Amino acid sequence: MTYWQIAAGSEGRDYSEDFLRFGMAFVGGAKHVARMQQVQEGDRVILKQGTSAIAAVGSVVKRGASHGGCSDKQWLRDYDGWDLEAYCFVDWHVPARPIAVAGLSRGTIKAIGIPALHKQADQIITANRSKKILEGDPDPVELLSDEEILDFLVREGLRPGAAEDLTSAFRRIRLLAKHYYHNCYWPDVREHETRTFLIMPLLLALGWSEQQIKIELGVTGVGRIDVACFSKSYARDSSGEPNNKDCVLIIETKGFSSGLTFTHAQAKKYATKFPSCKAVVVSNGYCYKTYRKDTKNTFSEYPSAYLNLLSPKKRYPLDPEKVAGGLEVLQLLLTQSWR
Repeated sequence: MTYWQIAAGSEGRDYSEDFLRFGMAFVGGAKHVARMQQVQEGDRVILKQGTSAIAAVGSVVKRGASHGGCSDKQWLRDYDGWDLEAYCFVDWHVPARPIAVAGLSRGTIKAIGIPALHKQADQIITANRSKKILEGDPDPVELLSDEEILDFLVREGLRPGAAEDLTSAFRRIRLLAKHYYHNCYWPDVREHETRTFLIMPLLLALGWSEQQIKIELGVTGVGRIDVACFSKSYARDSSGEPNNKDCVLIIETKGFSSGLTFTHAQAKKYATKFPSCKAVVVSNGYCYKTYRKDTKNTFSEYPSAYLNLLSPKKRYPLDPEKVAGGLEVLQLLLTQSWR
Protein backbone atom coordinates (compact mmCIF):
# COMPACT_ATOMS: atom_id res chain seq x y z
CA MET A 1 0.00 0.00 0.00
CA THR A 2 1.30 3.43 -0.98
CA TYR A 3 0.44 6.70 0.77
CA TRP A 4 -0.02 9.75 -1.46
CA GLN A 5 -0.38 13.44 -0.72
CA ILE A 6 -2.52 15.46 -3.10
CA ALA A 7 -3.45 19.12 -3.47
CA ALA A 8 -6.85 20.17 -4.80
CA GLY A 9 -5.84 23.13 -6.93
CA SER A 10 -4.18 26.25 -5.61
CA GLU A 11 -5.08 29.68 -4.30
CA GLY A 12 -8.07 30.99 -6.22
CA ARG A 13 -8.96 27.61 -7.70
CA ASP A 14 -9.55 25.23 -4.84
CA TYR A 15 -11.62 22.19 -5.81
CA SER A 16 -11.33 20.20 -2.59
CA GLU A 17 -15.11 20.37 -2.05
CA ASP A 18 -15.62 18.55 -5.34
CA PHE A 19 -13.06 15.91 -4.33
CA LEU A 20 -15.30 15.19 -1.34
CA ARG A 21 -18.75 15.45 -2.92
CA PHE A 22 -17.86 13.30 -5.92
CA GLY A 23 -15.71 10.87 -3.89
CA MET A 24 -12.71 11.36 -6.16
CA ALA A 25 -9.27 12.91 -6.57
CA PHE A 26 -8.27 14.35 -9.94
CA VAL A 27 -5.27 16.08 -11.51
CA GLY A 28 -4.04 17.53 -14.77
CA GLY A 29 -0.66 18.10 -16.41
CA ALA A 30 1.51 15.35 -17.88
CA LYS A 31 3.71 14.84 -14.80
CA HIS A 32 0.77 14.67 -12.40
CA VAL A 33 -1.28 12.49 -14.73
CA ALA A 34 1.60 9.97 -14.87
CA ARG A 35 1.71 9.84 -11.06
CA MET A 36 -2.03 9.47 -10.74
CA GLN A 37 -1.84 6.46 -13.02
CA GLN A 38 0.51 4.82 -10.50
CA VAL A 39 -2.15 5.00 -7.78
CA GLN A 40 -3.64 1.60 -7.03
CA GLU A 41 -6.76 0.29 -5.34
CA GLY A 42 -6.18 0.17 -1.56
CA ASP A 43 -3.67 3.04 -1.55
CA ARG A 44 -4.30 5.91 0.85
CA VAL A 45 -4.60 9.52 -0.22
CA ILE A 46 -3.97 12.53 2.02
CA LEU A 47 -5.79 15.68 0.91
CA LYS A 48 -3.46 18.37 2.12
CA GLN A 49 -4.19 21.96 3.03
CA GLY A 50 -1.05 23.84 2.15
CA THR A 51 1.95 22.02 3.59
CA SER A 52 0.96 22.10 7.24
CA ALA A 53 -2.44 20.44 7.57
CA ILE A 54 -4.49 17.45 6.46
CA ALA A 55 -8.05 18.22 5.33
CA ALA A 56 -9.13 14.60 4.66
CA VAL A 57 -7.77 11.11 4.14
CA GLY A 58 -9.20 8.41 1.91
CA SER A 59 -8.73 4.91 0.62
CA VAL A 60 -8.66 4.33 -3.13
CA VAL A 61 -11.61 2.11 -4.02
CA LYS A 62 -13.01 0.41 -7.07
CA ARG A 63 -16.32 1.60 -8.50
CA GLY A 64 -17.67 -0.47 -11.31
CA ALA A 65 -14.82 -2.02 -13.22
CA SER A 66 -11.97 0.25 -12.11
CA HIS A 67 -10.51 2.38 -9.34
CA GLY A 68 -9.78 5.32 -11.67
CA GLY A 69 -9.11 6.38 -15.20
CA CYS A 70 -7.86 9.04 -17.58
CA SER A 71 -9.44 11.21 -20.29
CA ASP A 72 -12.85 9.53 -20.20
CA LYS A 73 -14.83 12.01 -18.07
CA GLN A 74 -15.90 15.01 -20.11
CA TRP A 75 -16.64 17.25 -17.14
CA LEU A 76 -13.07 16.90 -15.87
CA ARG A 77 -11.66 17.97 -19.25
CA ASP A 78 -13.18 21.44 -18.76
CA TYR A 79 -13.13 22.09 -15.04
CA ASP A 80 -13.50 25.87 -15.23
CA GLY A 81 -10.99 25.75 -18.05
CA TRP A 82 -8.53 23.29 -16.54
CA ASP A 83 -7.96 19.87 -18.09
CA LEU A 84 -7.95 17.54 -15.06
CA GLU A 85 -8.02 14.33 -17.02
CA ALA A 86 -6.66 11.71 -14.58
CA TYR A 87 -8.62 10.59 -11.52
CA CYS A 88 -9.12 7.92 -8.91
CA PHE A 89 -12.11 7.03 -6.74
CA VAL A 90 -11.64 7.71 -3.04
CA ASP A 91 -13.59 6.77 0.07
CA TRP A 92 -12.91 9.99 2.00
CA HIS A 93 -12.80 10.41 5.79
CA VAL A 94 -13.02 14.03 6.91
CA PRO A 95 -12.07 15.25 10.41
CA ALA A 96 -14.10 18.02 12.05
CA ARG A 97 -11.28 20.45 11.32
CA PRO A 98 -7.95 20.21 9.46
CA ILE A 99 -5.24 18.37 11.38
CA ALA A 100 -1.94 20.22 11.76
CA VAL A 101 1.04 18.05 10.78
CA ALA A 102 4.67 18.33 9.71
CA GLY A 103 6.27 16.64 6.73
CA LEU A 104 3.94 17.52 3.87
CA SER A 105 5.61 19.11 0.85
CA ARG A 106 4.74 21.35 -2.05
CA GLY A 107 3.42 19.80 -5.23
CA THR A 108 0.21 18.39 -6.65
CA ILE A 109 0.60 14.64 -6.09
CA LYS A 110 3.49 12.75 -4.52
CA ALA A 111 4.10 9.47 -2.72
CA ILE A 112 4.83 9.89 1.01
CA GLY A 113 7.41 7.78 2.80
CA ILE A 114 7.16 9.33 6.27
CA PRO A 115 5.89 6.85 8.90
CA ALA A 116 4.49 9.59 11.16
CA LEU A 117 2.24 10.80 8.32
CA HIS A 118 1.18 7.24 7.56
CA LYS A 119 0.18 6.82 11.22
CA GLN A 120 -1.71 10.12 11.26
CA ALA A 121 -3.57 9.19 8.07
CA ASP A 122 -4.56 5.82 9.52
CA GLN A 123 -5.82 7.49 12.71
CA ILE A 124 -7.99 9.92 10.73
CA ILE A 125 -9.58 7.04 8.81
CA THR A 126 -10.22 5.10 12.03
CA ALA A 127 -11.67 8.08 13.90
CA ASN A 128 -14.01 9.40 11.17
CA ARG A 129 -16.78 7.77 9.20
CA SER A 130 -16.44 7.71 5.44
CA LYS A 131 -18.14 10.62 3.72
CA LYS A 132 -21.23 9.90 1.68
CA ILE A 133 -20.91 10.65 -2.03
CA LEU A 134 -23.31 13.48 -2.76
CA GLU A 135 -23.37 13.41 -6.54
CA GLY A 136 -22.67 11.23 -9.52
CA ASP A 137 -21.06 12.46 -12.72
CA PRO A 138 -22.74 15.46 -14.35
CA ASP A 139 -24.50 14.66 -17.60
CA PRO A 140 -22.42 15.17 -20.78
CA VAL A 141 -22.88 18.48 -22.59
CA GLU A 142 -22.80 19.32 -26.28
CA LEU A 143 -20.09 21.40 -27.92
CA LEU A 144 -20.96 24.70 -29.61
CA SER A 145 -19.65 25.42 -33.10
CA ASP A 146 -18.68 28.93 -34.15
CA GLU A 147 -21.40 28.78 -36.79
CA GLU A 148 -24.02 28.14 -34.11
CA ILE A 149 -22.62 31.00 -32.07
CA LEU A 150 -22.70 33.45 -34.98
CA ASP A 151 -26.21 32.44 -36.05
CA PHE A 152 -27.43 32.99 -32.50
CA LEU A 153 -25.72 36.36 -32.06
CA VAL A 154 -27.00 37.66 -35.40
CA ARG A 155 -30.53 36.79 -34.26
CA GLU A 156 -29.79 38.68 -31.05
CA GLY A 157 -28.76 41.81 -32.95
CA LEU A 158 -25.13 41.41 -34.00
CA ARG A 159 -24.64 43.03 -37.40
CA PRO A 160 -24.00 40.35 -40.04
CA GLY A 161 -21.06 42.46 -41.22
CA ALA A 162 -19.56 42.19 -37.73
CA ALA A 163 -19.69 38.39 -37.77
CA GLU A 164 -16.45 38.20 -39.75
CA ASP A 165 -14.72 40.45 -37.22
CA LEU A 166 -15.96 38.26 -34.37
CA THR A 167 -14.71 35.12 -36.12
CA SER A 168 -11.28 36.73 -36.49
CA ALA A 169 -11.34 37.79 -32.83
CA PHE A 170 -12.16 34.23 -31.74
CA ARG A 171 -9.21 32.95 -33.75
CA ARG A 172 -6.74 35.50 -32.34
CA ILE A 173 -7.91 35.04 -28.77
CA ARG A 174 -7.70 31.25 -29.01
CA LEU A 175 -4.23 31.29 -30.54
CA LEU A 176 -2.90 33.50 -27.76
CA ALA A 177 -4.78 31.66 -24.98
CA LYS A 178 -3.38 28.33 -26.21
CA HIS A 179 0.10 29.86 -26.23
CA TYR A 180 -0.35 30.99 -22.63
CA TYR A 181 -1.82 27.61 -21.65
CA HIS A 182 0.85 25.38 -23.19
CA ASN A 183 4.00 27.51 -23.35
CA CYS A 184 3.95 29.92 -20.42
CA TYR A 185 4.29 29.80 -16.67
CA TRP A 186 0.70 30.70 -15.88
CA PRO A 187 1.33 33.10 -12.94
CA ASP A 188 3.43 35.22 -15.32
CA VAL A 189 0.30 35.98 -17.39
CA ARG A 190 -1.25 38.52 -15.06
CA GLU A 191 -4.64 40.17 -15.23
CA HIS A 192 -3.43 43.26 -17.10
CA GLU A 193 -2.40 40.99 -19.97
CA THR A 194 -5.53 38.87 -19.97
CA ARG A 195 -7.67 42.00 -19.90
CA THR A 196 -5.72 43.76 -22.67
CA PHE A 197 -5.04 40.89 -25.05
CA LEU A 198 -7.93 38.47 -24.46
CA ILE A 199 -10.94 40.19 -22.90
CA MET A 200 -10.97 43.62 -24.56
CA PRO A 201 -10.70 42.21 -28.12
CA LEU A 202 -13.79 40.10 -27.44
CA LEU A 203 -15.79 43.04 -26.07
CA LEU A 204 -14.91 45.21 -29.06
CA ALA A 205 -15.81 42.43 -31.48
CA LEU A 206 -19.18 42.08 -29.73
CA GLY A 207 -20.02 45.70 -30.51
CA TRP A 208 -18.84 47.73 -27.52
CA SER A 209 -17.09 50.94 -28.45
CA GLU A 210 -14.06 52.24 -26.62
CA GLN A 211 -16.20 55.23 -25.51
CA GLN A 212 -18.55 52.88 -23.63
CA ILE A 213 -15.81 51.17 -21.63
CA LYS A 214 -13.91 52.44 -18.61
CA ILE A 215 -10.88 50.48 -17.42
CA GLU A 216 -9.94 50.62 -13.73
CA LEU A 217 -12.81 52.95 -12.95
CA GLY A 218 -12.35 54.35 -9.45
CA VAL A 219 -15.26 53.92 -7.04
CA THR A 220 -15.16 55.82 -3.76
CA GLY A 221 -14.91 53.54 -0.77
CA VAL A 222 -14.71 50.36 -2.87
CA GLY A 223 -11.70 50.40 -5.17
CA ARG A 224 -11.17 50.20 -8.90
CA ILE A 225 -13.42 48.27 -11.27
CA ASP A 226 -11.38 46.32 -13.82
CA VAL A 227 -13.85 46.90 -16.67
CA ALA A 228 -17.10 48.88 -16.52
CA CYS A 229 -19.38 48.88 -19.57
CA PHE A 230 -21.87 51.70 -20.16
CA SER A 231 -25.06 51.76 -22.21
CA LYS A 232 -23.82 54.96 -23.88
CA SER A 233 -20.55 56.84 -24.14
CA TYR A 234 -18.98 57.54 -20.78
CA ALA A 235 -19.09 61.24 -19.97
CA ARG A 236 -19.76 63.72 -17.21
CA ASP A 237 -23.03 65.57 -16.77
CA SER A 238 -23.56 69.31 -16.54
CA SER A 239 -22.61 69.31 -12.86
CA GLY A 240 -19.32 67.56 -13.60
CA GLU A 241 -20.37 64.21 -12.19
CA PRO A 242 -19.68 60.99 -14.18
CA ASN A 243 -22.65 59.20 -15.72
CA ASN A 244 -22.14 56.14 -13.54
CA LYS A 245 -25.91 55.56 -13.56
CA ASP A 246 -25.48 54.19 -17.09
CA CYS A 247 -23.12 51.40 -16.05
CA VAL A 248 -24.86 48.16 -17.05
CA LEU A 249 -22.12 45.54 -16.87
CA ILE A 250 -19.08 45.03 -14.63
CA ILE A 251 -16.26 42.62 -15.47
CA GLU A 252 -13.73 41.40 -12.92
CA THR A 253 -10.58 40.25 -14.70
CA LYS A 254 -8.07 37.80 -13.25
CA GLY A 255 -4.70 36.38 -14.21
CA PHE A 256 -4.44 33.30 -16.39
CA SER A 257 -3.77 30.93 -13.48
CA SER A 258 -6.70 32.17 -11.40
CA GLY A 259 -9.88 30.22 -10.90
CA LEU A 260 -13.28 31.86 -11.05
CA THR A 261 -14.96 30.32 -8.03
CA PHE A 262 -14.25 33.05 -5.49
CA THR A 263 -13.86 36.16 -7.64
CA HIS A 264 -17.49 37.15 -8.13
CA ALA A 265 -17.86 38.59 -4.60
CA GLN A 266 -15.55 41.48 -5.43
CA ALA A 267 -17.43 42.31 -8.63
CA LYS A 268 -20.77 42.22 -6.79
CA LYS A 269 -19.39 44.62 -4.18
CA TYR A 270 -18.60 47.08 -6.96
CA ALA A 271 -22.06 46.61 -8.47
CA THR A 272 -23.78 47.80 -5.29
CA LYS A 273 -22.64 51.30 -6.26
CA PHE A 274 -24.33 51.08 -9.67
CA PRO A 275 -28.09 50.42 -9.43
CA SER A 276 -28.36 50.14 -13.22
CA CYS A 277 -25.80 47.30 -13.34
CA LYS A 278 -27.75 44.17 -14.21
CA ALA A 279 -24.94 41.62 -14.38
CA VAL A 280 -21.36 40.97 -13.35
CA VAL A 281 -18.85 38.79 -15.17
CA VAL A 282 -15.62 37.20 -14.00
CA SER A 283 -12.96 36.06 -16.46
CA ASN A 284 -9.37 34.86 -16.58
CA GLY A 285 -9.18 35.70 -20.28
CA TYR A 286 -10.61 32.57 -21.83
CA CYS A 287 -13.18 31.36 -19.30
CA TYR A 288 -16.17 33.47 -18.29
CA LYS A 289 -18.81 33.14 -15.58
CA THR A 290 -21.82 35.43 -15.41
CA TYR A 291 -24.01 36.44 -12.48
CA ARG A 292 -27.33 38.21 -13.12
CA LYS A 293 -29.55 40.19 -10.80
CA ASP A 294 -32.65 38.30 -9.74
CA THR A 295 -36.19 39.53 -9.20
CA LYS A 296 -35.21 40.75 -5.72
CA ASN A 297 -32.52 42.97 -7.26
CA THR A 298 -29.71 40.91 -5.75
CA PHE A 299 -26.99 38.85 -7.37
CA SER A 300 -27.10 35.09 -7.07
CA GLU A 301 -24.22 33.28 -5.41
CA TYR A 302 -24.39 30.75 -8.23
CA PRO A 303 -23.40 31.51 -11.84
CA SER A 304 -26.07 31.85 -14.50
CA ALA A 305 -23.83 30.82 -17.42
CA TYR A 306 -20.30 29.68 -18.30
CA LEU A 307 -18.13 29.97 -21.40
CA ASN A 308 -14.76 28.44 -22.19
CA LEU A 309 -13.69 30.13 -25.42
CA LEU A 310 -11.25 27.31 -26.16
CA SER A 311 -14.07 24.77 -26.06
CA PRO A 312 -17.53 26.42 -26.05
CA LYS A 313 -20.38 24.27 -24.78
CA LYS A 314 -24.15 24.50 -24.62
CA ARG A 315 -24.25 24.04 -20.83
CA TYR A 316 -21.83 24.30 -17.90
CA PRO A 317 -19.96 20.96 -17.72
CA LEU A 318 -19.84 20.90 -13.90
CA ASP A 319 -23.57 21.58 -13.44
CA PRO A 320 -25.47 21.37 -16.72
CA GLU A 321 -28.86 21.20 -15.00
CA LYS A 322 -28.57 24.61 -13.33
CA VAL A 323 -26.08 26.67 -15.38
CA ALA A 324 -26.35 27.71 -19.02
CA GLY A 325 -23.47 27.78 -21.48
CA GLY A 326 -21.59 29.79 -24.06
CA LEU A 327 -24.53 31.30 -25.94
CA GLU A 328 -25.94 32.86 -22.79
CA VAL A 329 -22.56 34.34 -21.81
CA LEU A 330 -22.04 35.88 -25.25
CA GLN A 331 -25.60 37.19 -25.29
CA LEU A 332 -24.86 38.97 -22.01
CA LEU A 333 -21.62 40.40 -23.42
CA LEU A 334 -23.29 41.60 -26.63
CA THR A 335 -23.71 45.36 -26.56
CA GLN A 336 -27.16 45.14 -28.18
CA SER A 337 -28.41 43.39 -25.05
CA TRP A 338 -28.11 46.65 -23.10
CA ARG A 339 -29.54 49.20 -25.49
